[in-house]
Parts: sequence; C-alpha cells; structure tokens
Amino acid sequence: MFIEYNEILAMLMEDRPEFATDLYNWTGGPELPEYDAIAISRQTIVPLRDGEQFRVCALAAYSKGSEQVVAVLFDTVLEPDTAQAECWLQFIEHAQRALSCMVAFVVLCRDATTAKWARDYSAVGDIGHYVLPVVVPSLLPKT
Repeated sequence: MFIEYNEILAMLMEDRPEFATDLYNWTGGPELPEYDAIAISRQTIVPLRDGEQFRVCALAAYSKGSEQVVAVLFDTVLEPDTAQAECWLQFIEHAQRALSCMVAFVVLCRDATTAKWARDYSAVGDIGHYVLPVVVPSLLPKT
C-alpha cells in the first residue's frame, strides 16, 4: 500500500515542486543549500525475486545553475517494515550515483513509534547521507 502513498506524494510534488521543500523543512534537518531549480521524479527498485514487492520513492533533485547541489528522497511508512527499510540504502546509493551530490532521505511516518523505529533502523553512520523520519498523521490515515 505504501507504493500508492509514494505515487500520490510524487504527483503532488510534480504539480508543486516546492511541496518537497516544505516537507523537507518540516523535518528540522540541515538547511538546504541555495538552489534555483527542483526536478521531481520517481525512483523505483524492481524486485529481483518472485514474491518481493516493487518499491517506489519520490525524489526531489535541487540544482543551482547546471550543478546538482542536493537530492531528497521521500518514502512513506505506515508501520515498521524491515523489508521496505532495507531498500533505503539502495535508493540513496542510486540517487548519489546518478546525481553526484549529497542525498537526504525523509521517511514520512504515521506515528511516533514508527518514526523512532525508522530513525533507529537507519543509523548508517557518516557516509554522506542521512535519514530523517517525520510523523505526518494527517497525510497517512489509518487503514
């Protein structure tokens, strides 16, 4: 079901790219560098084995002139899901390789327990990117 939320999120950002900035700023993470353009796209991970799920994240790539300055990936998590979280590093690596810039990963969570799990799960050390969980109950209604 999270794929549907990520698709909706990407559509909202495509319609209004500054929405990505608004969501990022809500995390309280480091300030975004100066930029003059935002490109929104969907990043996907296709399953390698039968039974695995297709994964989608929204990506906001910020640039100044012709140089990429930062990228922000967005994922939605309704509840702790190790299989979904194990894709985060892969999404980050793909974006870093494609854009050659720092990548932040924002995880939109329905509750504080899930946000804490996302923060704890994503402790990947200082390797040039970071994950910022944020609770957004109004965007992710209980099903």
